Amino acid sequence: MPVNNNNNNLENENKNNKNENENKNDDKKKENRVEDGQEKIAAVTEEETPWRMIGEAFRTYLICECGDDIWLIDKHAAHERINFDKLREAREKPMRQTLLVSQAVELAREDALILLENLDVLDQMGFACEDFGDGSILIREIPDGMDPEEIAAALEELAEDFKTGRSAEERRDAALKTVACKMSIKGGWENDERELYILMEKVRSGEIRYCPHGRPVAVKITKRELEKKFKRII
Repeated sequence: MPVNNNNNNLENENKNNKNENENKNDDKKKENRVEDGQEKIAAVTEEETPWRMIGEAFRTYLICECGDDIWLIDKHAAHERINFDKLREAREKPMRQTLLVSQAVELAREDALILLENLDVLDQMGFACEDFGDGSILIREIPDGMDPEEIAAALEELAEDFKTGRSAEERRDAALKTVACKMSIKGGWENDERELYILMEKVRSGEIRYCPHGRPVAVKITKRELEKKFKRII
């Protein structure tokens, strides 16, 4: 009889342990479901407040709405950042546009000399140049997207970039900033809506926040700030 009692006690203890384990598993499943549910709710909430482009000010700033916030995006600064990152990370030379008529750009002799010393760097950035004599440089190709009217200004700025006494990498970055700037959308331009949506998405995702020169690409105005401006609230 004592043996039977011991067996019964062991059976009861095993049942209790089994029930406890099942309860723990159930609790764990509930916790997982709650966590999954919270993640789903967060995802849905995020999806329910997308950015919506509602206009453009002065053909320079995109106006986007997200929940109770208004975002103003400097389209030149945003596009400049995209171009700079693309140029810096490129493993191949950028696309070029061949000028219908080659341009001879007259520069200060010192500027022309330093540019001719850096023809390989200019080539990597999308320029096809050669010495034209008497301080002039002949341009046959320029980076795709650059306005041909920007060529002279770009070469003058590039010469200044190359003349700085910094490291080769810093000089290259400075030159890339100049090229990226000249390739980018300008304030006042009328742009294709698809281009503007790409800029908006890049900013919304957090992929770009500052232009290569350190300026913010977007600023936020809250609904509350606007209501205070209109004295709707104190």
